[in-house]
Amino acid sequence: MNKLIDSLQQLGLTSYEAKVMIALTQYGSGNAADIHALSGIPRSAVYGVIGKLKDKGLVETQNTKPMRYKSMAPSLVIDKLKAEYENAVEFSLNQLEGLYNSNVGNVEDESVWNITGVKNVNDKIVQMLESAREEIIFASSYSSLNLVIEVYPIMECIKNILQKKIIEGVKVKITGRDKSHAGDIVTEFPGAEIRVYGEGITHNPLKGGILVVDNNEVLIITIKDDTAPMNLNATWYSGKEQVRIFNHFIEVEWDSSRPIDV
Repeated sequence: MNKLIDSLQQLGLTSYEAKVMIALTQYGSGNAADIHALSGIPRSAVYGVIGKLKDKGLVETQNTKPMRYKSMAPSLVIDKLKAEYENAVEFSLNQLEGLYNSNVGNVEDESVWNITGVKNVNDKIVQMLESAREEIIFASSYSSLNLVIEVYPIMECIKNILQKKIIEGVKVKITGRDKSHAGDIVTEFPGAEIRVYGEGITHNPLKGGILVVDNNEVLIITIKDDTAPMNLNATWYSGKEQVRIFNHFIEVEWDSSRPIDV
């Protein structure tokens, strides 16, 4: 019973409302005294709770003396609660996005965050890519990043978002370590600018990559080793000067890289 009360609360009812709904559903109907006895809520709260449930269309009144109340069919109750929940979710999302977007560029955030674990790193990459409006730069300096996606299918969504952003007109620039590394990138992201660097280099390449979005935030991704499961970590920067420093090195690398036609 407690689990049912918790579930109804997650759908938007208060604890008292959930208890009254359960009592009326279980016993069919009842007056104020019955509801108090069956639900266990204070008698002084019964009429207020019934009024709120009526406003939500979950309870109907039977014009008797004393007045009796009856719950709607469970399927109707859940449909109404679901609709209200979904409306609340959509409203909250729209309002929060409006508040978030209104502050973009207005407040300088000097944050630095360390992120550990494949899922957490993936979630941050997705968040950054989704926010992109002008330019995405991804410097993939180690082929193991492709292996990460093979090992962890959750990261496949990164490719899908990049493809979507290209269609939306966002400029996407990707560098690969060598021609064989960049080959798959060319076919997966038509419309992106692809370049290759590091050909002929014999020493071990850096294990990781750098993601820059709209020249506002940077994510440095590192891979500890090649074994599966891999140890994937990242550091996120949003300070203006920090982003500027990393972007400088990426631009130098980009200028020294060899273009590949898509």
